[in-house]
Amino acid sequence: MNRKIVSAVLACMMAGTLTACGGRSSGEASASASEAQPSESAPAETTAAADSSSSDYVIEEDPQFNVPTDELLKQFPIKYQTPAESEMSQKIQNRMLNGFNQWNQGFEAWQNWGNVLYSDESIYNVHGVRLTLKEYQQSMGATLQQVDIQMGDFRNMVLVDDWMGIQYEISTNGHSGTTMEFARFKDFGNRGAKVDEGWGGVKANDYEGLQMFQTDEEKAAQQEYIDSIVNTELKDTDSLDEKYPIEYPTTLATEKDQKMKDIILQEIDSWNEGYSSWTAFVDENYAEDGALDYNNQGNDRSGFEAALKEIADKEDVKRVKVLNVLTSEDWTAVHYWNVITDADGNKTAMDTMAFYHFNDEMKIDQCFISENL
Repeated sequence: MNRKIVSAVLACMMAGTLTACGGRSSGEASASASEAQPSESAPAETTAAADSSSSDYVIEEDPQFNVPTDELLKQFPIKYQTPAESEMSQKIQNRMLNGFNQWNQGFEAWQNWGNVLYSDESIYNVHGVRLTLKEYQQSMGATLQQVDIQMGDFRNMVLVDDWMGIQYEISTNGHSGTTMEFARFKDFGNRGAKVDEGWGGVKANDYEGLQMFQTDEEKAAQQEYIDSIVNTELKDTDSLDEKYPIEYPTTLATEKDQKMKDIILQEIDSWNEGYSSWTAFVDENYAEDGALDYNNQGNDRSGFEAALKEIADKEDVKRVKVLNVLTSEDWTAVHYWNVITDADGNKTAMDTMAFYHFNDEMKIDQCFISENL
């Protein structure tokens, strides 16, 4: 898939876009976007006092937004399904599958679903740019003037504690691809789970363009965050947990969960020690006949190593800041930041999202990696 097209597409992606960025012509969607304003119904204890006659008011208990999970899974099966075991995980899963049920019905349907999925305090990081709910809606409206988006099938939904990592297929102006997202949810009681903060797609060529939706204060905070990543100094320690602390740690329920997390940190560290160290790690920890997808290009193990050699030869890339390592059964979803130093010594920060599958021998036999290095 063309990388510029991917960048434009993902500017409108987040957990809520499971409800149809596409489905209309871009002109119709843009008109709706310019008229619609995000809104949020009152907390559970004051719901009765809300103006339910308003066209912007969304009742979360409305049957169209509240189809049972078992019924939805029959219609929208998750290709690599892992369980939703806790009550919170079940709420998140149901909410996202109900989002599937709203796919490809136009901007208005997306807007209504957004009022279910988000609160006024929700934050979304679009390609690394931190936006408020209103700013996110504005960016999506601008994107829909340029592209026609149709949402496809779920590949993964990894649920741990109040976190979700998802991967799903999309078609943009006829070009097929995938996108990945991470989100932390809050429990709103009988109103279900709502996104607290989300991360949709990795930092891309549209980064500066997306900043037009931020205030000057937000732009300054954005630069401060990127600078903090660029200036990261890794601890000189043999403890990978101390060297690469996970910013948003989640439950490691089993020994296998712990082992998967450890292997991910070992790969990050082996990459930072140099390409030959990393290939030695891959030869030991990846299945030889694995199906390894790097930026929508499938490879076996040797092809995967060759694809990453282009990155290693071109620029100095260090993996420095781990945001998430979500583990469930034999799948792990990972999100981390890299510092890239070019030939002139200039540094920038780019992030990586990935899903890894471990076989019975604890070797990675499938992976899906998305990054713009």
